[in-house]
Amino acid sequence: MRNILLILLLTTSGASLAMGKPLVVCLEENALPYSDPEGGIDNDVALAVADGLGLPLLIHWYETEEGDEGNPVLQVNALLSGGYCDIAGGFPLAKNSFADPGEQRYPLETGGGQRTFIALKPLAPSEPYHAIDYRLIHRPDQPLNVADLDDLVDLKVVAEENSIADLLLMAHRGGILRNSIHHVKPGDNTLFQALIKQQADAGWIARHRFESWRREVSMKALVDSGFDHDFSINLGFAALHSNQQLIERIDELIIELIDDEELETLFSRRGLTFRPPEPPTLMPPISQRLFQLY
Repeated sequence: MRNILLILLLTTSGASLAMGKPLVVCLEENALPYSDPEGGIDNDVALAVADGLGLPLLIHWYETEEGDEGNPVLQVNALLSGGYCDIAGGFPLAKNSFADPGEQRYPLETGGGQRTFIALKPLAPSEPYHAIDYRLIHRPDQPLNVADLDDLVDLKVVAEENSIADLLLMAHRGGILRNSIHHVKPGDNTLFQALIKQQADAGWIARHRFESWRREVSMKALVDSGFDHDFSINLGFAALHSNQQLIERIDELIIELIDDEELETLFSRRGLTFRPPEPPTLMPPISQRLFQLY
């Protein structure tokens, strides 16, 4: 059951932080282990921030729009610009996500198949509250000796199609791993099942996705190889650039939560490893060029 004191569905715009009003946070639905109506680490952090502000928490759930027209960053910008929430959680902190949108408008779905074109506004990042890294996993009866990504060239490695993990492998050293990579459907347990069924030698996936799956199924059919890769992504909150006072207060709370090890405790309760944010706060634009550096 839901373990947040107050999670409601916001159906009106114009959220504010006036006295008696809740902190309204946009979170992606069905994005475990990060955010979901049944619970997630981003839910927990949002609640901790709301508590620190002395405000009740109200979550506006949204589903990432798929297809050629879908753009998660612009979609979140539209939710903030349209007044559907005060801040958005679990937001990748990359420079291109905070570029001035100019006169762009985003066709935000508002229910019943209707869309409203929202004029986008400049966003500002909070301090990051954790980082996501990527792990090489395998069956325990097939140990791997991997010192760097070059060692994967003779292996069959599964990755979720078009995920960050996939793009990292595809871009490595000009694409030398392309023939080693086998794509699976993103967002479900297909990658894990492919390894269990011995359809691949290894899998490459975000650490928290693996930890969450392993905890859910209570089995040790797959293990972490221990290979550490340099790439990670800082995640934090995004808000309208004009809402600087709120961002500054949230920054203070995030720093306190990290220094007091409260975030580490929240992650531990969900069976997840807390990876502290790493400098710089904003990574270079997420692009093929960036991935080629790794």
